[in-house]
Amino acid sequence: MRFSKPLTAAILHQRYKRFLADVELIDGQPLTAHCPNTGAMTGCAEAGMRVWLSQSDNAKRKYAYTWELAENSAGAMICVNTQRANTVAGEALAAGLIAEIGRLQQLKAEVNYGSDQRRIDWTGTDAQQRRVFVEVKSVTLADHTQPHQGWFPDTVSKRASEHLRSLIEMRQQGHRAAVLYVVLHSAIRQVAAAAHIDANYANWVNRAAAAGVEFYAIGCAISTTEIQALTVLPVHLAK
Repeated sequence: MRFSKPLTAAILHQRYKRFLADVELIDGQPLTAHCPNTGAMTGCAEAGMRVWLSQSDNAKRKYAYTWELAENSAGAMICVNTQRANTVAGEALAAGLIAEIGRLQQLKAEVNYGSDQRRIDWTGTDAQQRRVFVEVKSVTLADHTQPHQGWFPDTVSKRASEHLRSLIEMRQQGHRAAVLYVVLHSAIRQVAAAAHIDANYANWVNRAAAAGVEFYAIGCAISTTEIQALTVLPVHLAK
């Protein structure tokens, strides 16, 4: 996934009201940017961090800039725009990066499914013509004591647990169902359910795995020009 235009560098002052971030451009100009992330953003939104913004040409937007990337004190690159995860996931699924899933055909995004008619991030058919439902999750929370360990979620997420329930329903109907963790933090090398943050989600992970839901993670190269899915990372289920 390449950014359509060069990103603008800045220094973060603060993130607040969930969707806003005050930054200072390199020339000293202060501005407020949209923050497209509903999570806690632990370790990703520290004052003084170098950040990068995209700029919209839409004159109707209240905030022309969107916060895309951050660099932490250890030099790790982080994509804080969770919407980018779906695009990266779609490219990985189309390319067949995950061998167990293969190169999905008839790949479609945002399709309604299940008894509650929620939207799945991606659906397609595998080589055996089985329908595959893939829920994408963005991972940016790194363990402060083990930087290569990533956790999901970074805050209590009722919605994430509900997604697992819907995926279980798809398995019960005979389809394949998977969670794909897109790791948008360059230091993270493995992912696990964050039972210490959201015990209910971790319990649903175990229930989903027992029902045949598949769990995968992909690591990415993150730069100010593009985010590229590179490799499959291990996923450790909750215990």
